[in-house]
Amino acid sequence: MQIEDLAKSNLIAIAGLGLLAVALPEFVPSLRPALKSALKIGISLVAESQGEAEVELMQALVSATLKAIDAELSKPAEEDERREAVKHHIRKFQHRAKNRAARWNSDEHKCHHSYRRQIARLQSGLVERKQHVGPRRQQIIDEASIFLAQEIG
Repeated sequence: MQIEDLAKSNLIAIAGLGLLAVALPEFVPSLRPALKSALKIGISLVAESQGEAEVELMQALVSATLKAIDAELSKPAEEDERREAVKHHIRKFQHRAKNRAARWNSDEHKCHHSYRRQIARLQSGLVERKQHVGPRRQQIIDEASIFLAQEIG
């Protein structure tokens, strides 16, 4: 087993380490303070890495959605078709963002907060995109932003 394997969700390894952490201080009492300190550090590292992973996944979802919206705005289609296509990508984003927020947070308040952060990131991306397109596309992006904002109130 390598150190990298400890970060993976390997239930048997985690259970084995837990059992070792409980049994070892019983046999060697002088290890208690060091083991307690190591466990605290390990738990804090896991919590930090989960937070970083959540942010990376959030950014990947936002980037993919913005790319899809850019692609729809670049297609030679009628404005109504573009509007509907952009709304479709936003609905898809909302669905995925809700699922990810629920998966990462068991607490309802934290889940809602995580979802709102994802919405805010997409809103920010839309505002930035708006600055780099013409007036017709700006109007579609404005409507998309309004559509997205209605979700969170």
